[in-house]
Amino acid sequence: MENVPAAFHPLDHISVLRRQMWWLIIPLVLSLLVGGALALLLPRTYETTATLGISLPKMNGQVVSDAQRLTAQERVRSFNQVLLSPPVLERVAKAEGMDKTMPLADAVGLIGSRAKVTLPPPDPTQPQGSVELFFLTFSSPNPELAQRVTNRLADVFIDESSMKRTVRAEETSAFIAERLKASQTRLNELEGQLRVAKEGFMGALPEQTQSNVALVTAAQQQLTATSNALRSEQERLNWIDREIGSSKPTIDDPATPGRSVPSMSPGAVRIATLEKQLAEARATYTDRHPDVISLQDELKRARANLAAEVNLPEDQREARLRADPAYNALLKEREQVNLNINSLKRQLESNNQSIGKYTTRVDTAPRVEQQLAGLQRETDLERQRYTLLTQKLNDAQITELVEQNRGSEHFTIVSRAFLPETPASPNVPRLMIMAVLLGLCLGGGLALGREYLDRSIHDARALNDLDLPVLGEIPRISHV
Repeated sequence: MENVPAAFHPLDHISVLRRQMWWLIIPLVLSLLVGGALALLLPRTYETTATLGISLPKMNGQVVSDAQRLTAQERVRSFNQVLLSPPVLERVAKAEGMDKTMPLADAVGLIGSRAKVTLPPPDPTQPQGSVELFFLTFSSPNPELAQRVTNRLADVFIDESSMKRTVRAEETSAFIAERLKASQTRLNELEGQLRVAKEGFMGALPEQTQSNVALVTAAQQQLTATSNALRSEQERLNWIDREIGSSKPTIDDPATPGRSVPSMSPGAVRIATLEKQLAEARATYTDRHPDVISLQDELKRARANLAAEVNLPEDQREARLRADPAYNALLKEREQVNLNINSLKRQLESNNQSIGKYTTRVDTAPRVEQQLAGLQRETDLERQRYTLLTQKLNDAQITELVEQNRGSEHFTIVSRAFLPETPASPNVPRLMIMAVLLGLCLGGGLALGREYLDRSIHDARALNDLDLPVLGEIPRISHV
């Protein structure tokens, strides 16, 4: 039959503790001895702290750039970089004379490894003001040296930080000014190239397309008006020719020598008038009426005169015709109409040329735009860069002026480092507590292991676990 172990009784703890007491005490005592030895033998390190205050700028973000408004964590990283920079550490090492007892590089490394800037623990009860606090901590085996180096670090750190910010602001302004000058030179070159290119395509530029379209429309309208005017003048010329053609006899055309044109002579006009009067008189009177007879005689004389006029030499006959005001008026009017027609034809040709020229410009604009696109894009980008650099230079110059006048963040020492009276390490109470905990853990482990490996019978309860009868029990005999 398999033996089932009995439940562990609370009194068994006391029995085990009594039996394994030395296995528990000895490791504890040894741990205490080791902890005490470490507390006595470990080198003492004294640590002291100086409190730095940074007054935030009261100017708005339009005057002081956002780069100056850092978070506390970002500012701690920046301060650590300044604090651990070689110029700061070298100044402190030389001021304390550490370069006389060891190499300067070793002194710089020693100070840099023991100095740090930290944030104070957050305190919700403290209101958020315009001053931020930071701790500058330094540790050293010598408490006086720790105090001196901490205060020296604080002074040098504040001087270097302020000077570095001013120098950085000046260098930033100079760098941006140099880049702005280069950008302006490049922009002038690009604008000159673009101007020359546009002058070569003047009239066919993409931005002139709308005006060219408007000019084409206006030229077409003017062409229509000119065509209508030309048609009207040609009709007028035909009417004048018909008027001249209805006149008799024919004479030479003064506009074109050698060409005969019909024209009404004064004699023919007189005959036509008398014939008309005679017809009217005969409608009223008989042929024997004195008025009718008189008109007939006058008509005979007029016809005789006309026959004599026709038989005159050409030059005399033409001279008589030109003496007629009506004939001269028709000739002058025809001459003016011919001049008008020639002028309208030239204007019509000019309109056609203008339409062709402006249409060609409209058709050429897309190709010109494609050729100028790269240069125009590069010019626009450089112009944007120039504007951005101008704004940055303005901000940098304002920041430089603010730094020179200490109008931005201002560094102060709120409290200087104190002389440490107790070492920061080793921490004796914590070391002894750790030694006690280590001894208890080690002793407890040894005691439990020793009890687990012990197979002897110590009381009647152990026999009961083995199903053996107990005949009697001898009590523990104490030695008197």
